[in-house]
Formats: sequence, C-alpha cells, structure tokens
Amino acid sequence: MIQETHKCHHCNSINIVKNGKNRNGNQRYKCKDCGISRVVEYKPNYTEGRKEEIIRAYQERSSLRGLSRTFGVARDTVTVWSKKN
Repeated sequence: MIQETHKCHHCNSINIVKNGKNRNGNQRYKCKDCGISRVVEYKPNYTEGRKEEIIRAYQERSSLRGLSRTFGVARDTVTVWSKKN
C-alpha cells in the first residue's frame, strides 16, 4: 500500500487531515496544529491548448468581459496570463 505524506505549507507539520474538496474537485487538507486549510496539490482548470486559445482571442482585441462570458474564465485570470506572455 502506498501512503502519501503531505506537509503543512505554513508550519511544516505532518499532522494534517483531509478536509473536503474545493469546487474544482481538488482535495483540501487542514493542519491540526495551526488550523490552516489548503489545497496541497493544485491541478489547473485549463489545459495549455485552452489557455492559448483564450490568449489569442484576447490579442485579437476581444474584451475581457466578453472573454469571461464566452470561455467562462475570470477577467483577472486573463489579465495575469496576458502579462506573462
């Protein structure tokens, strides 16, 4: 049997337990020592292909609000992606 050992990012304790899932389906963990609740292993919502498609649409002068409605992605996310490229 394989056991995964996770550490708290805040206090480096290994005394953590599962604490449900977030809306993207990622497992959340809660540290019993410091009380912080976080996702340990983040899985991105968007594939690289989808991300490139959204950035291309933005570069073709589509509005951020229009991209948000069309692709279902937050305006802040598109802004961050466009600044990285």
